[in-house]
Amino acid sequence: MAETNDLQAHGMSLPWPDRKSIYMLRGGSRFGFDANQDYQMPADEWNAIKANPDAIKPILSWFVNDHYTNQLPRLLTLERYYQAENDIHFWRSDKAPDRADNRITSGLPRYITDQKVGYQFGNPLKFAYSDPDKPDDSGEDIVNAIAAFNDAVDEPYHEKVMSKNLNNTGRAYELTYVKQGTNDLALRAIDPAHCFVVYDTTIDLNSLFAVRYYMVNFMKTTTYYVEVYTDSMVYYFTSTDSPNGEYTLTSQTAHFFGTVPITEYKLNDERLGAWEPKLDEIDAYDKSISEMANSQEDLSNAILVISGDVDDDDDLDDAEPLTNADGEQITNSNGDPIYKVDRVDPKKRILFLKPRLIDNIGGAPTVIQTSAEYLTKELNAQGWQTYNDRLLADIHKDTNTPDVTDQNFAANASGVAMSYKLWGSDQERATQQSLYTRGIKRRIRLLATYWAKTSLIKSTDEAEHVNPSYTPNLPKNDNEVITNAALLLKTGAISNQTFWEAVESATGVKPDGEEKRMKDQKAQEKQDGLDYMAKIDGSDQDKAQGGVSDGEDDSDRPAGGTANKPAPKLGQTV
Repeated sequence: MAETNDLQAHGMSLPWPDRKSIYMLRGGSRFGFDANQDYQMPADEWNAIKANPDAIKPILSWFVNDHYTNQLPRLLTLERYYQAENDIHFWRSDKAPDRADNRITSGLPRYITDQKVGYQFGNPLKFAYSDPDKPDDSGEDIVNAIAAFNDAVDEPYHEKVMSKNLNNTGRAYELTYVKQGTNDLALRAIDPAHCFVVYDTTIDLNSLFAVRYYMVNFMKTTTYYVEVYTDSMVYYFTSTDSPNGEYTLTSQTAHFFGTVPITEYKLNDERLGAWEPKLDEIDAYDKSISEMANSQEDLSNAILVISGDVDDDDDLDDAEPLTNADGEQITNSNGDPIYKVDRVDPKKRILFLKPRLIDNIGGAPTVIQTSAEYLTKELNAQGWQTYNDRLLADIHKDTNTPDVTDQNFAANASGVAMSYKLWGSDQERATQQSLYTRGIKRRIRLLATYWAKTSLIKSTDEAEHVNPSYTPNLPKNDNEVITNAALLLKTGAISNQTFWEAVESATGVKPDGEEKRMKDQKAQEKQDGLDYMAKIDGSDQDKAQGGVSDGEDDSDRPAGGTANKPAPKLGQTV
C-alpha cells in the first residue's frame, strides 16, 4: 500500500529526477530548505478576509501550493520509510546486467516507531482534576464528561495513532468536530501529509486557520477537496485541476469551539521524526545488507576460468574452424587445423580436461596441465558483521531505542538495571510528554467550550484543572507489584483507592469497578450472615415449641400419661 493515493505526490517523494537515479550516501541535503518550515501570516490581514470565502482563495492557493511542492515530499518520504519503501529500492548502482542487484530494506524505521508508541502509550492515559484554590471541588461533571467522551472515540487508540504520526514525521494533527446530524463530539487524527496550520506572527504563535486537503479518484475522475477551519467557520472547496487550482466553494458551516478546531502536536521543537536524523545510517545499513546478498548471489554465479584444453574431440565435427582475414584455415606448427574454443555448457556437471603438449626441438615435449576454477572475491564476513553491528548500535543509541536483541537486555534484569537501559528513552520521553500535554490541554479546552454551551459542565475554566498522567509500558512482575502494594496497604501508608490503582495493571479492573465489587461482596456477605442467623433462630423456635425428640414412638401414649415402656431390667434404675 502506498503512503498516499496521489500518484503525482508519491512521485515527488521519490529520489529526483527519476525512480532509479539516486546515488546513495553521496552527500548533500536530503530535503529542501523549506521542507519543514512553520506557516505564519499577519493576523490583521487574515482577520480582514476570514469571513469572505472568495477573499480567502488566493491565500489558500499559495499555502496549499507551497505545502504540496515543498513540504509534502519530505512527509511522504518519511511515511515511505515506515512502510519499508526505503530509498535503497531506487538506488542507481550501475551494476552490469548479469550481476546480482538486490535491494533489501531493513524495517528499522517501523521498529523504532512501534517501540516508542508502545512504550509511551501502551498504557492508557489517566485524567485527573485538581483545583488548588478549591480543594473540595472534585470536578465531577467534567471528569465524567471526559470519561464518556474517551470511551466513545476510543481515545487510547487515538493516542497511538497520533504518536505514530509524531515519531514518523515529527508532527501530528487532530480534528475535534461534531458528528453530522448529532450533538456528539468526535476526534480524528489527520494524516500530516495532508494538513497544516497557519499561525500569527506573535511570539505565542496563535492559530489563525488550518487546512486539510486530499485527493479522491472516482471512476477516473480526480477531485481535490480542500477544507479551511477558522475560529468560527469551516469552508469546503473543491478543485479538479490540482490541489491549488481554481477553487469552488461547495458549502460552509459554523462551529462552536471558539478557536481553530485542528490541533497540531510536535514531537520536538524542530518537528523532526524520531529516526529522521539517522536516515543516512539507515540507508547505509540497507546498502550493506543488500551488497552482502549480492556477493552471496554472485558467488553462486561465479565465472568458471579454464586454463588449458578441454577434451572435446567428440565435438570436432561441429566445431567452428579458426580462419584468418582471408577466410583461410589456420593451423598449428604441425599443420593441424585450429578450432575456436567451444563454449562450455554450464548445465553439465562433468568437465573433461586434458593437458597441452608443446613440442620442443630436439627434446621431449613440454606438458602443461589444464586447470579449471571459479573466479571469486573473498568475502570478509567478520568485517561485514562488525560494520553492521556498529551501524545498528549507533542507530539504537542516537534514537534512544533499546535493542531488545542485546544479550545484556535480559528478561530477568532487575528494575534498576532496566532503568539504566531505558535512561535515554526516559529523558527523551519527559520532553515529548510536555509537548504532547500541551496538545491534550488544547483538546480539553475545545471540548469544554462546547460542553459549556450545552450546559454539560458548569464553566470552561474547569478545563484548566484537568491534567493527563502517563504510565510507561514497561515489562513488570505482577506478583511483585501486588505484594509491594499489599505491604503498603497493611502499614496504612496508602489508601484502598491507591491500592486498587496500583494493582489495576495486574487485575485488569479499574479502581471504581473494584470498589463496586468490594461493596457488592460485603453486601452479599452480610446478607449471607443474616440468612444463616435466621435459619438458626428458626431451628431454636421449633425446639422450644415441640420439645426435643427422644427418638421413641409416642403414638400409643395415653392422654396426660406416659408412654408404655418395657419393664426395667434387673439392677436398672428407673
